[in-house]
Amino acid sequence: MTNKPTYIAEEASRLKSIYRARKAEDRSLNQEKVAEACGWSGQSAVSQYMTGKIPLNLPALLSLSRALRFAPESVSPRLAETMMTANNVPMINSPGTGDWHRNTTDMGPAGRLLPVIGYVKAVAFLKADKGFQADDAEEWVEAGGPAGPRAFILRVEGRSMEPDFKPGDKVVVDPDMPWKSGDFVVAKRTSDKAVSLKQLSEEGGEAYLYATNPDWPDRVLRITEEWHVYGRARRKIVDL
Repeated sequence: MTNKPTYIAEEASRLKSIYRARKAEDRSLNQEKVAEACGWSGQSAVSQYMTGKIPLNLPALLSLSRALRFAPESVSPRLAETMMTANNVPMINSPGTGDWHRNTTDMGPAGRLLPVIGYVKAVAFLKADKGFQADDAEEWVEAGGPAGPRAFILRVEGRSMEPDFKPGDKVVVDPDMPWKSGDFVVAKRTSDKAVSLKQLSEEGGEAYLYATNPDWPDRVLRITEEWHVYGRARRKIVDL
């Protein structure tokens, strides 16, 4: 009798744990609904993947990750690494911090409510040990699309990012999403009491933060070790 590789049982166990967690959030969830979300004709495949009767493959992992809202590498680092290698997706470094991020994030429901906070309160929110409370939020607004589990909405302050962002604009910020040159990010220096919304640029091996307002003084700041990039801006929330 041939023994199955240990990764099959390990991946099945992780998948089952995520399914149970999602079911605890939504009692109506069942394997039939997961199969339907994956585009499969019945729940048999879902059951067999969760019991390890059949090993996960990459298409199944990606379908299940969308249906159950998890990062593929949280269930199968083996397949996620294959996916990133095949697509030439690198691990992304946070400039000045040495922190690494994969180009995946655990997606929450688009309609869930996120706290709207200003630049100072965002510091406490991003550092849970600083005592951010739910009532510190100015209001709670729907995410308006996919967002990671630690996402929040930043209320823009000042005019440094005009015309891209005006004072009062609401921007969904995702700390679990990777960033690259050209993205808008939330960053903070160690000495600052508030975060800053800026555009990230990498040139000549150096990383910079840009204020897009052409009339803003000190438009360009080089990212040094005292800077920390906390997350990427995903979208603006537009009230009609």
